Amino acid sequence: MDTTDTPRFEAMTTGTLLDRAFRLYTNNFSLMLGITAVAYVPFYLIMLMLESSLGISVHRLGGGLSTVLFLIAFIVLWASVAFPIAGGAATYAISERYLGNDVTIGEALRRGLGCFWTLSLAEITATIRMMFGILLLIVPGILWMLSYALIVPAILVEGQKAMPSLRRSRDLVKGYRGKVFCVTMVIILLELILGAGVGMISSWLFDPGSRGGALLSSAINNLASIFMTPLLVIATILLYYDMRIRKEGFDLEMLSHAIAPNAETAVVAPTLSR
Repeated sequence: MDTTDTPRFEAMTTGTLLDRAFRLYTNNFSLMLGITAVAYVPFYLIMLMLESSLGISVHRLGGGLSTVLFLIAFIVLWASVAFPIAGGAATYAISERYLGNDVTIGEALRRGLGCFWTLSLAEITATIRMMFGILLLIVPGILWMLSYALIVPAILVEGQKAMPSLRRSRDLVKGYRGKVFCVTMVIILLELILGAGVGMISSWLFDPGSRGGALLSSAINNLASIFMTPLLVIATILLYYDMRIRKEGFDLEMLSHAIAPNAETAVVAPTLSR
């Protein structure tokens, strides 16, 4: 990676962090998209087959109990399978790129999969808590979502176990929930805008009232999600390093030690702290 395009290892404002996330994504587009596609395409295909076999449409209002159960299964499987694979691999990949090292999709996936079970357990635990919080009064669910935003880099960089990673993420985010909220909301809004545009185009091309049209619309929306997911993952990694720089004085020397070849799980993530 061209060193002139490598962000400096320093604390960042919200605007700077978003700018660097966009630049990292565009500079490593094929790598990040490839990682996300490997993790998400099989997952989305399975979900589309289930959607078709059940004869439901998640984009149709008033879908009934079967649609609700499908959405719950979708969220649980996404949190426990697809996101841990993509998040873990992307954390390693961006870390290596920050150090100016070349990395392949296969190498990133192998490193991420090395922590899969820990990532999966941590993410599904956090997701269940967030869903429970949303059912209570919505606000607790949002607060938990923000507190647990840094689970993946905490596991990949520091070698945290599943339950301690939730506490570690919460401690790092403490005092900076507003920043995490702003960064997350900007990217979510971009994804919603992209999704709305894609939804309008798909409604013109396909009949959303038919089963085939509904499935094609879902497939196109899933494709749009695959394009946006790497940006959120990169922003999360940058938030993690920003918090560590501010609170713990995390620097390049600590980063280089964290990704040393003989460091198992911790090898992967420290790079991202720029």
